[in-house]
Amino acid sequence: MNKEIMTGRGNLKICFIAILVLISSLVFTQNLNAVEIHTIVAIQSELYFGENDTMLGYQIPDNKFAVRYAAVELEGELSKYVEYNLGLGTATCLGPGSVVNMMEAGIYFKPVNFLKIGVIRGHIMRGFEIYDECMDVITAEKPRFVRAFAPCHPTGAVIDLNYDFTETMGISAQLAYLNGIQKGIITEEHDLNLGAILRTPVPGLSLCGFYTDMKLDFEYDEVPDKASRSGFGLDYDAFNVHIRGECYLCKGFFSTYPDVLSEDLKMRALYFDCGYMWETGMAILPFVEPYVMYQLWDKGYNVAGDQQYTYITAGLNLGIGSPNTKLRINYEIPRNFPVDTYKEAASLTIRLQGDF
Repeated sequence: MNKEIMTGRGNLKICFIAILVLISSLVFTQNLNAVEIHTIVAIQSELYFGENDTMLGYQIPDNKFAVRYAAVELEGELSKYVEYNLGLGTATCLGPGSVVNMMEAGIYFKPVNFLKIGVIRGHIMRGFEIYDECMDVITAEKPRFVRAFAPCHPTGAVIDLNYDFTETMGISAQLAYLNGIQKGIITEEHDLNLGAILRTPVPGLSLCGFYTDMKLDFEYDEVPDKASRSGFGLDYDAFNVHIRGECYLCKGFFSTYPDVLSEDLKMRALYFDCGYMWETGMAILPFVEPYVMYQLWDKGYNVAGDQQYTYITAGLNLGIGSPNTKLRINYEIPRNFPVDTYKEAASLTIRLQGDF
């Protein structure tokens, strides 16, 4: 018998899967239209190109095949005023590929159509890129700095607003009070975020902004430190054209710089990506979507010297037999890095992704 089945983690997996099956069966027996279930599977090869730097302790990652993402997601209504969602699966951004996690979960009270109040585990409205699911962005991976600025699937209470002023104009906003990043509690830490997305009168054009106030124990010395995250950006998605760019200003990170305390360390970052989807009209290859992305990450803009890292990404998304099945080819090249630091390897990701 598999040793993992005998562990608490193995039992937890079985429990999660049993809950998913139970909820699905209950909902289906009551109302077939009340639930939506879909799956996402993404398997990829990862190839790296560069040189080891033994002097600075850098080793090129190993080439490998990996299950990047595999999940079953369920969402629906328990009544007119109550909504829920649940997602179980595995993703490399959450841990080793063999571990099944409760990736998302939530239950909401919906007193009116445009307002929801609930407790969730999932993505939080910190701009476009952080709020979107990993498999939904145009590039194979989000910018490198995203996980340093905010946790991927935090847990906490949220108030969601989604209101349309006209056919094209509206606003989405979210107020979230979440567990702290370091210890995952709210006793000594917190993560308080306010985010908004404005859908402008220009079809396809949206603007975003967010501010996060944090308390977390960087040094694990039982003394919470203050931190903040903020950002703004724009997104255009119309006429098969995709353009997105955001800028982030953040303060408070674990510091390895001798002259800067963790709560004083400031980082800034930005990215810009664009792509165009060409619809071929062929069933076997429904679309071709080339894209490029530029990203800059300044890991210490209040630290003496240049601490900037820059990357350029070029890629291609190909529809394979269905608009919901993609072959993704993504090549990322590190361009600039600080003096006396190692040069990271370039990477090529080839991914087959299906959303069913």
